[in-house]
Amino acid sequence: MRVTGITSLIVALALLSSSEADARCKVFTQSTMYDAGISPVGAWRTDYPSSSSPGTPAYSAISFATEPARYMEAVLETVRPHFRFRNASLVGTGSEPWWMSEWMDYEKFGREPLMGLTKELAPRARQLSPTSRSGSQVWAVNFYNEPGAVALHQVFAEPCSPVVPEKLLFQEGTVAIKFLFTDANLGRFAGQVDYLNGAPVYRAHIDREGVGFPADTSRRETRDVNLLQLDIGVRDSNAIKTGWVFGTFVWMGPPKGDGLFDNFVPAVLLWGNDEGVVTDDIKESWINPAIKAKLSGWNERPFLGFRGRANGPADNQNSSCLSCHAAARLPLAAEGIAKSGSTPVDLSDAAAVAAHVDLWFKNIKPGEVFQPTSPPAVATLDYSLQVRAAIERMCQACEDGALDSITPDICVKAGYFAGSRCVPQGADKVIASQGRRQIQSLPRE
Repeated sequence: MRVTGITSLIVALALLSSSEADARCKVFTQSTMYDAGISPVGAWRTDYPSSSSPGTPAYSAISFATEPARYMEAVLETVRPHFRFRNASLVGTGSEPWWMSEWMDYEKFGREPLMGLTKELAPRARQLSPTSRSGSQVWAVNFYNEPGAVALHQVFAEPCSPVVPEKLLFQEGTVAIKFLFTDANLGRFAGQVDYLNGAPVYRAHIDREGVGFPADTSRRETRDVNLLQLDIGVRDSNAIKTGWVFGTFVWMGPPKGDGLFDNFVPAVLLWGNDEGVVTDDIKESWINPAIKAKLSGWNERPFLGFRGRANGPADNQNSSCLSCHAAARLPLAAEGIAKSGSTPVDLSDAAAVAAHVDLWFKNIKPGEVFQPTSPPAVATLDYSLQVRAAIERMCQACEDGALDSITPDICVKAGYFAGSRCVPQGADKVIASQGRRQIQSLPRE
């Protein structure tokens, strides 16, 4: 029987709901998204495809180095048809070809239920604008397109016991996107980030106003947030030094059109780390000159990414989009993610700058490992911090007894938890695993 119109939409939604439910680990019962008692729960896909035929995307014919804004807009066109702002929420169209990762719904940074947002690092004072104060929050939700979801299928085909290959590789044509939201221009922070004036208001069940570091999830509240930026990561072999192109759109008011994609302005794009460059003579990043002064150039935010490399306004100025994601491996290297704390590198100290550049701004290709012996890596994750965080949270759930199963093999291999079976609730145990320390300090997807 052929179904059309509203009938086909109902069928698609029913199939999506069923496949989403079937994909979840049945012996994990403390999800911050699905078990939080808040509704409606965001309906995002985890029914990962096992294969993909992506074709030739339009952006692949555009030079990211010479036409960065046009390249970014072409990538955005692959996203635009599939997401909407509706009823104070980010929603899909019902059968959108975009998938989110398993296992991001645990611990204090874990997904909230209304849109599936995870908590990001809290912005510092005057990070988002010359007048923004500390205490605001940033939350985000990340998706992969069909080619990228094939890699998620490889890892999470058995969601209770993921399989992570020694070299996880994403297909050419993979696009990762991340919508970032903030309360930095609302409530007590109103008027502090002028480019968000008039931005549509979304509702998310998040930490209370002013709570920078995550609180007990039971104390979360449903509050207003604005859309801040959209990050993109593209597996593009034309980026011969890294295999990836990363960029950020920023929501810029006043509102127009759909109030969502029509307000996204290309802000930055990069395709290499300018390896060894210690000055601001950056050649492998592009920063939109039309909005650069709105996003950086004051004392507390002299640049977006280190020494003029590309990064988004919510991101760490000691890093860049590429250098941050290049550290994706299991377990995380002892160095962590590029100086993710609040202390900037002392630019007057030439030796400190040179050491920072030497460590963090190497061009790492897919399959290569950041700091391979510090400690020894059991898997490199091809720039996917989301897979890294997902595995860490699953292993923490195992140690905490929130996962009722034998210990997943990857938790033992990566040194997160060595017990033969996940610890049952109420058992005497010492919570001191590598996984918990990393979850608390490095929530980035």
